[in-house]
Amino acid sequence: MKTYIALISLIFFTSCSVQTDKDVKPVDQKANCLVTGLKGLEMEADFCEKTTFLNGNEIKQAQLSSEWKKACKNEDPAWCYADSKTKQGILYNFYAFSDKRGIASKAKILNRVEVEIIQKELESNSKRINFNWFEGSSIERSFNGNNYDLKFVNFWFKDDSNSKEKVSAAVLDQKNNKLKVELVSSNNGYRIWLKK
Repeated sequence: MKTYIALISLIFFTSCSVQTDKDVKPVDQKANCLVTGLKGLEMEADFCEKTTFLNGNEIKQAQLSSEWKKACKNEDPAWCYADSKTKQGILYNFYAFSDKRGIASKAKILNRVEVEIIQKELESNSKRINFNWFEGSSIERSFNGNNYDLKFVNFWFKDDSNSKEKVSAAVLDQKNNKLKVELVSSNNGYRIWLKK
């Protein structure tokens, strides 16, 4: 009986012990902001990696060059892995990004005004903004379905409309922290960067 009571007491006191800082697991690095120093315009630690629209509909995967070209020719929303071997990083064509079903809420998608804020902040003091880029963050997909590492980061943002004539991506050069806006092909594959 004494052994039984001692065992119950041990279990009770062990389960009620106070958690110390040593017991707390370290926060995953992905929880950190990808960009800091943007006067409240904080960004997610990683790029968007969803394969469904907000309503649950799947976005078509087009990993092969032929699948990508076909999806873009038919104006079908599509995505592919930036690195097909490790299955990491997701690139979207314009048709996925601009689809009315949405990949993320409007409040989380960068718009032209916000991109211009980032651009001005970089021009005034590029050292104030820190980018935590990871390997493979500068991969993009060309209209012919091939992935390339161009050593700068392109990401979709919302322009004035979803018109194909106004397709825009922001181009961020990692070497000098300069950002510019370009009109690009709707068949190219870029990342989507979300606000926190």
